[in-house]
Amino acid sequence: MALKQASLVLLSINARGLNIPERRSTALTDFRRHRASVVFVQETHFRRGDRPRFADSHYPTGLFSDTPGSKSKGTAILFHKSVPYRETATLTDDSGRFVFTKGQIAGQMFTFANVYAPNKAQHRFLTKLLRKLQAFSEGTLILGGDFNIPLHPSVDTSTGRSSLPTNILQSISQTLHSSRLVDCWRALHPTDRDYTFYAHTTTSYSRIDYVFLPFYHLPLLLSATIGNITWSDHAPVIVTFKSPTFRPSTANWRLNDAHLADPTLLAESRIVMERFFVENTDPEVPPATVWEAHKCVLRGHYISVGSALKKRREAHILDLYAQIDRTELQHKRTGDPALLTSLTALRRSLADLMHTRHHRALLRSQAFFHVHGNKSGRLLARQLAKRRAATYIPTIRDKKGNLHHLPTQIMQSIKDYYTSLYAVPGSPTEEARAQIRLDIDNYLTRHLRRKVSADTAELLDKPITGEELSLAIKSTQSGKCPGPDGFPMRYYKHFFDVLSPHFLRAFNSLHETKPLPTQSLMANIVLIPKEGKDREQCSSYRPISLLNCDVKLFAKIIATRLNPYIPSLIHLDQVGFVPHREARDNTIRALHIIHAAPSIQGGLALLSTDAEKAFDRVGWDFLFATLRHLGLGPLLRSWIQALYTGPSARVCVNGAFTDSFPICNGTRQGCPLSPLLFILSLEPFLEAVRQHPDISGVAGGRKHIRWRHTQTTFSSLSQTH
Repeated sequence: MALKQASLVLLSINARGLNIPERRSTALTDFRRHRASVVFVQETHFRRGDRPRFADSHYPTGLFSDTPGSKSKGTAILFHKSVPYRETATLTDDSGRFVFTKGQIAGQMFTFANVYAPNKAQHRFLTKLLRKLQAFSEGTLILGGDFNIPLHPSVDTSTGRSSLPTNILQSISQTLHSSRLVDCWRALHPTDRDYTFYAHTTTSYSRIDYVFLPFYHLPLLLSATIGNITWSDHAPVIVTFKSPTFRPSTANWRLNDAHLADPTLLAESRIVMERFFVENTDPEVPPATVWEAHKCVLRGHYISVGSALKKRREAHILDLYAQIDRTELQHKRTGDPALLTSLTALRRSLADLMHTRHHRALLRSQAFFHVHGNKSGRLLARQLAKRRAATYIPTIRDKKGNLHHLPTQIMQSIKDYYTSLYAVPGSPTEEARAQIRLDIDNYLTRHLRRKVSADTAELLDKPITGEELSLAIKSTQSGKCPGPDGFPMRYYKHFFDVLSPHFLRAFNSLHETKPLPTQSLMANIVLIPKEGKDREQCSSYRPISLLNCDVKLFAKIIATRLNPYIPSLIHLDQVGFVPHREARDNTIRALHIIHAAPSIQGGLALLSTDAEKAFDRVGWDFLFATLRHLGLGPLLRSWIQALYTGPSARVCVNGAFTDSFPICNGTRQGCPLSPLLFILSLEPFLEAVRQHPDISGVAGGRKHIRWRHTQTTFSSLSQTH
């Protein structure tokens, strides 16, 4: 997977007030349109202690300097979710004129300073400001904002003059020079004329918004541009810097659910799907290959359709931006009042269009929260998922304990950890593996006594039916994250009649000679931090495997078949994942023993053990041998084995994916079949504990009990009468 260097895009703009929700929505949309990494905002007009929410999923982090007692002035710095900024210190003033912050981005120290200067005595304000900034700053300094003054009136104003005395302008230039600060836009456009503000009182343009960089950091500067005046009365200044952050160039496609709500598009997709299966169903081609190929064709179809829809949807907005750009450029050159009238009308049309989109989204949100707000359901799960997803991993320790800050090193350390976690320890020879299998068989023969009957095994081996597939689809919730193929559960619900016969043909044909294609068994692993754990350790994150929905449906069908027979195969002391058993059963037993402890002769010891990475450490040789000793039929075993033949995964780290790596052990968290496979593979060990002569347990009435404590439940290891 190729890596490319990511740029740090800084946008600075005077917002002229953001207390109206529509303006905040428009501002955030504009920041996303410019792909801004860091945003400097002046004149937020937020009152201290009464600030509205100015953030979204793209810009979750904000630092503010508000004005006490009034809605005036105010500055803010926003960071995009992709920027691994680790704040060290922040400094604000009492009147909302500036906000300074310093911290690390991928191990490098940066200081960001956002300024809103007064419209008089700018030279004295700037002198005091730079003195404070010099004492505060560390690393690379980026200073920007609205300085309310054209530094060089001859080129920074449309009239070529300024009302400020020459000595004040010279004083400001000398102050900036002594601080070694360079105007980024002028450094790259030494002879150009462009402006950021239009004063209606004087009917003139001027450039009063700047971004400065110390001259010894100028090699970091890549580009500097001035945008158009649209939703504010100032134009944004956009400056791009080299950044130490890296990001994969591969995309992660996902089918837009909105495509499945469009009747016209549904009909077109159905035609594409039916034509594909008619033209490509061939007895000589494995059905699983045909099934996987259909997803490639439909993916290409939806990508082209989505691109066309997006172009049509954004055409009006892009056309308005283009008209504003042309008209504004002409007005800057000529100052024609008729052009200003046209420009004002275009800006009003753009604002109306953006506000309409905002109100439509707001009404949808209000309706959704009205229906689901007081329920402990999907809405709450979404909010918690967003909170977990927003967790950034700024640092991580590798196997040797070394701390890494750079994104590439963080990704490599996490990939190495999970590669070793899912790798079979050691490299035994074939002779050694044969001996291991023999030892496993002997162990299971001694300790595994429960089996399914021959009739049950034959029943479990019957081909999958359309009724089973329909039940699995109906009982699976929509809206969950799809796997690497990007097809959600709604896709299979909408096209069940077309897809079901080909699904059944593909998965019923699986056996040792016709395995699933490797891309079908790919998984995206997302990391959920464990509460109270050290976030710098790889083991402090719970890996959840996002599998392709078709594979999850297949696993769910197998799990549904096995579920009725699990209670007869698992001893009563195991309650986790067993139908009609609850964790509270063993909790109550434990409490009874604790209450009876004073009357037990010889004392009582309760031993609690925790199986580290229990799901991830299940050995496949042992698992498949256990299934065989349980008497399961060859077809069912081959289906399960197909799910574990050549699987691979990649880990999502801060929104980017590592290279894929093979999975050689463990049952996948997130697979409907995994819990059943885990408790079945655990049962032989628990039976060995029950049979062990040196483990006497606790005598209580007619019962003799030995206990274990897992990560999630109290459950007894033995209960003999």
